[in-house]
Amino acid sequence: MVHGAALKKAIKFSSYGFVLLALQAQVVPQLPYTALRIDLFLPFMFAVAVEYPPLTALLWAGGLGFVADVFSGEFWGLHVGSYIISVCLVQMAAGGFESDNPAYQMFLVGLCALGQSIALGLFLSYVPTDSATLASIWVGLSVRTLLCATIAPLLIYPLLGGQAFCV
Repeated sequence: MVHGAALKKAIKFSSYGFVLLALQAQVVPQLPYTALRIDLFLPFMFAVAVEYPPLTALLWAGGLGFVADVFSGEFWGLHVGSYIISVCLVQMAAGGFESDNPAYQMFLVGLCALGQSIALGLFLSYVPTDSATLASIWVGLSVRTLLCATIAPLLIYPLLGGQAFCV
């Protein structure tokens, strides 16, 4: 029976990952403001890190990071690195915090989104542009970070079930 439960969980996570991939590849790039184009896989990585052992979670992070990098088409390694760091951060902090607390989920996902936004901002800072555009980029990345942290519990809830909102 243990194998059946593990298979059921793998199917659940894979199905949810495919839905997020479709949204990330088709819907998110079409959003009118770049600040709204959040990375839907960061909250997903939180749930993966909570539900799977470290090695399995790292394999999920590496695989989905590679897929996300392929679909983004630029700044190779950003997604792989940020997802692996996210999984490691959640795994390290798992013993000291309640992973089912939405505030904790928002904090950790927000921290990971902040790191991703800083890396993107530094990358875009080397692209020739004027200072007004550069300031706009940083403001957009800040809004993106806050938005990602805010919706994290909503994206995590379908995977962790009703336990995700126990405060």
